[in-house]
Amino acid sequence: MNLIEIGWTGKPHGLKGEIKLRIQEFYEDDLFASTSVLIGDPPIPYFVEQLRAGGAVIGKFETLDSREAVALLAGKPVWLMASQVSAVAEPEDDTPWEALVGYSIRAEGYPLLGPITGIMDLPQHYLAEMKHGGKDILVPIHEDLITGVEEDAKVLEMVLPEGLLDLG
Repeated sequence: MNLIEIGWTGKPHGLKGEIKLRIQEFYEDDLFASTSVLIGDPPIPYFVEQLRAGGAVIGKFETLDSREAVALLAGKPVWLMASQVSAVAEPEDDTPWEALVGYSIRAEGYPLLGPITGIMDLPQHYLAEMKHGGKDILVPIHEDLITGVEEDAKVLEMVLPEGLLDLG
């Protein structure tokens, strides 16, 4: 099965099983034309009950009728089958942060985080994707937050906001 990652799930929205979706703008039309999506790693299919836009995309999927049910999907990749996508976004090779995949992050007040498994390119900023304590976490990557790089040890030294691991 040929899949294309189109974005990530956010947090639950409301109490009736809706969830915020962080979809790359390039793929929004394809998402709205779809009757199903795949969520997670490994991808699990979900049938779309309703999608609406209003700042963020809000999704409601069949059989998920409570905040608790969709909370289990938070922070997971969202996929469409290649046949559902009209065109594939060309990967941008000029992303300066791709070289950080495999690095760990050291920040005051935090355990060693990482390794970075991917870089999410959002319109406003970049996010490092990684797992910590069994949860997927996203860490903002910006030159103002980086205080040093230990290339031999593959460690990125950063200043991070308090409570980052409590999000999600």
